[in-house]
Amino acid sequence: MTAKNSDKGRVIDAEDPSISARYRYNDIFSTAWLSHALSALAKTAVPDLVSDRPISCDELAERAGLHAPSLYRALRAAAANGIFVEHADRQFSHNEVSLLLRSDHPYSWKGMACMWNHPSCLQGWSLFSECLKDGRSGIQHAFGKKLYEHLEEIPGGTFAFSEAMISNSAHPSLSIAKLFPFDNYRLVMDLGGGIGTLLCAVLEEHPDLAGIIYEIEELKEPANKHIAERGLDKRAHVEVGDFLKTIPSGPDLFMIKNSLWNWTDEQCEKLIGNVRQAVKDNDSNFLIIEYVINEENAAWTTLYDLQILNMPGGRARTLEEYERLLRQTGFRIIRVEVIEDQTLILAAP
Repeated sequence: MTAKNSDKGRVIDAEDPSISARYRYNDIFSTAWLSHALSALAKTAVPDLVSDRPISCDELAERAGLHAPSLYRALRAAAANGIFVEHADRQFSHNEVSLLLRSDHPYSWKGMACMWNHPSCLQGWSLFSECLKDGRSGIQHAFGKKLYEHLEEIPGGTFAFSEAMISNSAHPSLSIAKLFPFDNYRLVMDLGGGIGTLLCAVLEEHPDLAGIIYEIEELKEPANKHIAERGLDKRAHVEVGDFLKTIPSGPDLFMIKNSLWNWTDEQCEKLIGNVRQAVKDNDSNFLIIEYVINEENAAWTTLYDLQILNMPGGRARTLEEYERLLRQTGFRIIRVEVIEDQTLILAAP
């Protein structure tokens, strides 16, 4: 008689591995459904109405103006997957994971939860098979334009994308600010620094340091506002420019976080070459902060690489690939370390 066991309410058969394989595919694709449920909960601000004390689904639905039976099913699925806690009588409370979906959490992930299931992203993914044919992004196939050009056509699109990046950057920025030796420098320029999540964290941790955000015009006002709200306007300011065209000299540390993977090798060579030109013969350093594909091909990094192919049309890289780009543009690596999920590559002329 065939040996049979149970896996999460499903019967598995040791002599028929195709059964477990089918379950595996069900689990993979149903994760996408979970992500849509979480995006919907974030968009309807349900996490803002939940607290540490259990609250009934009916009360949540009434306060949020939602359909209670459908809301319960979404929350039940989230809780069954470790997000929120379900109690008796259809009551729910937060856990450490669901708390990050609150808009007022210091490390809120709401922006990212909304962005990655944005209609533009989904249209891009619907055409991902075309990426495999010619290497162009899903966004290009869907809209005929590259990501940042497309975002400019959507009201608030660039800022919404920036908000998503902030979601994923808040906590790593604090860790990087504390653990990297920024005290060795006097003036740091954050290339494509958004509204200043990383730079402000660095300046708050290192009171003798000054900083510059080098960004596009659309983010100048939000960045200046963020700098002022953090009380750092005497030590930081925004300069507008395109780092693929030119980068001003002066800082003794240039840094770029989660941006190089948005670009092709040719564009990265141009960008890094512009940094090298700005550095000239000074003792300035260049700090690259990125998700790096390690020797083990960690699953999460390879999946991020697919998202980068689908959205901006760039690519995640290995350390060896970054070393080659830096060497070709006149830099050498002098330090590599990992902080949270970020790899920090420090280069010198």
